[in-house]
Amino acid sequence: MYKITLLLLFICTTAGAQPPVMEVHANGFDPVEVSIPFMQVGLFMKATDTWAYEYNRLKSPIDVTNTSANSITIRAYKKNAFFYRNRGEAFYYKIRYTMTITFHGNSYTIDFKVGDIYTDGDVLVKYKLPDYFTSSGKLKDGYEMLDKSLQKTVNDIVNSHYDFIIKQ
Repeated sequence: MYKITLLLLFICTTAGAQPPVMEVHANGFDPVEVSIPFMQVGLFMKATDTWAYEYNRLKSPIDVTNTSANSITIRAYKKNAFFYRNRGEAFYYKIRYTMTITFHGNSYTIDFKVGDIYTDGDVLVKYKLPDYFTSSGKLKDGYEMLDKSLQKTVNDIVNSHYDFIIKQ
């Protein structure tokens, strides 16, 4: 009976917790609210700060700023963040991103912005994310897989944070 009670308690506390799903469009990513089991604000903020440094350890420089009572901003780079194929050739790009996380007790909001885009050789490109899309919001010809690969990368990042938070 004790095992069943524990199982039901676990299901009830994690049922509301759903990993974030970010979808890319011409203007980037819309902020997403993520449900989690209740957590003390101090624990959440400390865990987010720890995750940011652990996730980016040995990958790229990281900047954690604008820390307030319930929000934190993380700026970092992600190598091979997206690619596209044009005439059979694959082109890989690195991004500088900003991820602002605002905590609400049993949920948090993620606002993910793609800033600068760099070639695989760390050369800043003139294009910003909206430049890869038409005015109607569709991906321009010649940039196949850009949206899917970027979306996968961003979801990997935000889900890594989610997994870290849930395990606290």
